Amino acid sequence: MPQAMLVVVASNPEFDRLPFSVAQKSSRASAVIMLLLLIPAVATMLVPISLLAAFATPALWAAAEHPGAAVQVVLGLAVWTVLFVVPTKRIIQRLGTARDVRIEHGLVTVREIGLFTARSWTAPLSDFAGVAHHVRSTLSGLRHELILVHGERAKSVLLHAGDNIPPATLDCATTLLGLPHVPAGELYRFGAARQPSPIAAPAFAKPLAA
Repeated sequence: MPQAMLVVVASNPEFDRLPFSVAQKSSRASAVIMLLLLIPAVATMLVPISLLAAFATPALWAAAEHPGAAVQVVLGLAVWTVLFVVPTKRIIQRLGTARDVRIEHGLVTVREIGLFTARSWTAPLSDFAGVAHHVRSTLSGLRHELILVHGERAKSVLLHAGDNIPPATLDCATTLLGLPHVPAGELYRFGAARQPSPIAAPAFAKPLAA
């Protein structure tokens, strides 16, 4: 799920101990806005489809007489479907989605429960490149995020979000997880992300005070 559509419900943003956990849910406001933006395009796409359905017989005769033009029409409708219908379906599926993230014993575990699906996955913490401080523009202003960056973009994990994230919070996160601070641009890299440098021992390897 895109990080922009997630809202942090509960977490321990002090990053002072493991296990670290964060509960998130999908932003209904973001989903509704995206749907409102897509509705005019989807409605426009339905116009030629409804015309073809209303005049099915003449359309078939025209297709038989001009197969090249018919192929172009079909390809055009297919492109419109991919561009607008598929994203609309995905946005609707994300409504009501909740996600739980837990980091302990050197593992990152993510569980997602949606309207129609439920899934979970686990990855070693060592597979992540580091922690990025990402600033995102939203309709309500700027949102600061701490994201655990993975080489596969879909596996990057939102750790914390707020109106502002002090440098000390980022330092605590990197120290706790034993990972470096990486530039936000790593989130948009193609291919595998850089592997973290062994600059610090993971915090889970140290005894924690009660």
